[in-house]
Amino acid sequence: MNETLLLVLCIGCAGLISGLTGFAFALIASGTLLSIRSPVEATALVLVCSTVSQVISILRLRAWPPRNTAFAMILPGLVGAPIGIHLLHDLDPQLIKVAIGAFLILYSGTVALLRADYRVAFGNPWSDGAVGFLGGVLGGIAGLSGALPTAWSLVRGWEPRTQRAVYQSFTLVMQVWALAILLWLDPVPPDLVGDLALALPVVLVSVLAGLSLFARIDQRRFRTIVLALLAAIGLTTTALALPGLLG
Repeated sequence: MNETLLLVLCIGCAGLISGLTGFAFALIASGTLLSIRSPVEATALVLVCSTVSQVISILRLRAWPPRNTAFAMILPGLVGAPIGIHLLHDLDPQLIKVAIGAFLILYSGTVALLRADYRVAFGNPWSDGAVGFLGGVLGGIAGLSGALPTAWSLVRGWEPRTQRAVYQSFTLVMQVWALAILLWLDPVPPDLVGDLALALPVVLVSVLAGLSLFARIDQRRFRTIVLALLAAIGLTTTALALPGLLG
């Protein structure tokens, strides 16, 4: 398949899912883009497009996270990210990915069996902060900063717009920081500007289409879609990391 068409389809699919659920842009787009672009260019392209998708969603929904919750999660996340990067020297990233993949599979299956209105009894700023810190650590180790905040939001007792506002604001800050570090460490790839000129209009259209679908679903369906996507991410993450771990 022509690389340009593949890039457009990849970005369009990631944007649609991101607009519908508020997460998973990077997880959907990274694999394909890494197969047709250099690692630095693919990562920069994913981070920029994902950041734009988050901004569009947040502004379009006009749903802002509770201030105390946002700070409780984001500040520990910023601390956890460099710790995760440091742990890369001592831990096997493939092992971490398999563990996180297995957790997401078990979590999705367990929560799917609970009542739709189930909420954890220990939800407070301290537990929010712990989730944010672990999300930052996992982002530094395996690029999975949004997985735990998204999973946590489902059982925190918030309605869908608030859930999205919380984990999208967290993901947005983590991605902007990751992009800043990437651009500081590596020069901007020469082909990035051309790819962005092609990709950003696709992001805009696909994210708005996903947001339109989000406006038409109720809380129960949103919960089902997010759980299914978390399970799919868990399966994919485990399947991709397991051969490297066993090898």
